[in-house]
Amino acid sequence: MNKSLFIIPFVIALAIFFYPTTSISNSTGSVGGKTGSPTDGVSCTQCHYASFGAGATITSNIPPSGYVPNQVYTITATINGSNDQYGFEITSEEANFGSAKKGTFFITNNTETKLTNNNKAVTHKLGGTQGPGIKNWSMDWEAPNSGTGSITFFGAFIEGNLDQTNSGDVYHSTNLTVNESTPSSIQDYVLNKKILKVTDLLGRETKQKNQPHLYIYDDGTVEKRIVIE
Repeated sequence: MNKSLFIIPFVIALAIFFYPTTSISNSTGSVGGKTGSPTDGVSCTQCHYASFGAGATITSNIPPSGYVPNQVYTITATINGSNDQYGFEITSEEANFGSAKKGTFFITNNTETKLTNNNKAVTHKLGGTQGPGIKNWSMDWEAPNSGTGSITFFGAFIEGNLDQTNSGDVYHSTNLTVNESTPSSIQDYVLNKKILKVTDLLGRETKQKNQPHLYIYDDGTVEKRIVIE
């Protein structure tokens, strides 16, 4: 009788230990630090036993001349695959090995994305995991201060196979490097663009002073300013 009482919980413990780990945690976003960047050091494959794909891209409206310091741009992460469930994490760092995180991310779609890794990266939420063979996520990014230099965006993506385990998925990765504008190109850039509207941080047009404003220009860029009077 005593042996039976001992064997039953032992068998249950073994069953729990060897039961396949589900990807429920992944469906609600990365824990952070899994982009495979030089600073992060690891990627999604630390938890997902995945094959490798090449269907991911990172795009932006940063002009070819480079980012203007402290300007706000839109960054889009995209994955093309053969399944309908996807996840991602994206971060930005100085473009030299082992460098620091640079730039500030802003969430523009609270249903599908959220900040992670101490607000130094963006990942998906449960509402942003479904797509018919393709999925993209967009966010805003404020460029760092002048003198930072080139910035690299690192993205890690998982294409889930819908079996509710962490095996059999497909891992995609990509990166995008942008340069900092030179003083001459910044001057030309500022002179040639026009303001379309000024809003508060919630997107409402405003003329109030002494508060943060977003200046939206005709080239798609956004600048954050505080006018003090």
